[in-house]
Amino acid sequence: PGVRVGSAITAAAMTTLDGVLQLDAVADELVHENFTCDTRDHEDHTFCGIMFDLACETERPVEYIEISSVHVRGALGPMTVWTTPGSFSGKHETEEAWTKVYSETHARSHNELVELRLQSPLRLKPGERLGLYVHSALPGDEGIVYDNCRRSISYHDPQFVVYSGMAHLSYRPFGTSGFWGRPWRPNREFVGRVSYGVRWKMWSPSVHAQFPLGFREAVRTVLMGSRRTESLLYLLQDEIILFTFNKIWWNEWGTQMGASSTGAAAPSAPPAASASSSPYSSPYGHSFFGHPFFFGAGGGSSSGGCGSSSAARGSLASSVRRLLGDSDEEEEEEE
Repeated sequence: PGVRVGSAITAAAMTTLDGVLQLDAVADELVHENFTCDTRDHEDHTFCGIMFDLACETERPVEYIEISSVHVRGALGPMTVWTTPGSFSGKHETEEAWTKVYSETHARSHNELVELRLQSPLRLKPGERLGLYVHSALPGDEGIVYDNCRRSISYHDPQFVVYSGMAHLSYRPFGTSGFWGRPWRPNREFVGRVSYGVRWKMWSPSVHAQFPLGFREAVRTVLMGSRRTESLLYLLQDEIILFTFNKIWWNEWGTQMGASSTGAAAPSAPPAASASSSPYSSPYGHSFFGHPFFFGAGGGSSSGGCGSSSAARGSLASSVRRLLGDSDEEEEEEE
């Protein structure tokens, strides 16, 4: 309190502000939103197992998703769930390539889905994919309901995809013989439900380009207002503005992704300025300290000091300039 731009600031005061104003990289909660995906159910077939791929495919600012359970129906019996990184393709008879993540015996349930909660959640980052194998060791051909393949993608939403796969006709996991010769039937679809949660990224300059159009425009608008002496926003230091946006939910201004109307996008890691920057102010805003974590340059730790490095302050100026979409020449002319 009482600290003004350009005034003398004690190291203790800067350290306190440094700890308070660090930007969170991800949401505090492990999973801030939970989803269930229900695939189509045409009641085409029942047999012993189904093998298919799951993927995290999104343009949204997702840190990762966690798959917590699958739900199936059928005669069930001794049920196991297995997973393999990447894809099941080419691994359907290679048990050593898989990890068992569920094993329990269930009573038959032909009409209601039964949850198989995994021993530990399966995590997928954007662009990653895994294979899943749900199997019933119950002798016969009624273990699990599955469908004929009607399309290559069984389910998709803005961050999660369930692909079609193949059915297994052997009551032995990864068994190589079935009721009628080869035990595998390609072009089949999982029938049931997958429960997963999302951990979202929190906004910072280093991930600005990954956020929706409305959010990016809001950041630019507020920063532009903070440059006008007639605006109350002019009283706010840049650190305060960035800290505030860091605490706002990613879809506050809509979910439309795409280019900004100005065509400006923040770099993944803004370059640091030279050591000649002023220690308490910046030509691009009112700044008396900076922390490398603001800009993806120093991790999430505040142990690196009180934020007094000229490189960090220069990085703040560079980040704000990029967010505004202004060139060096334009700002030099304004000065």
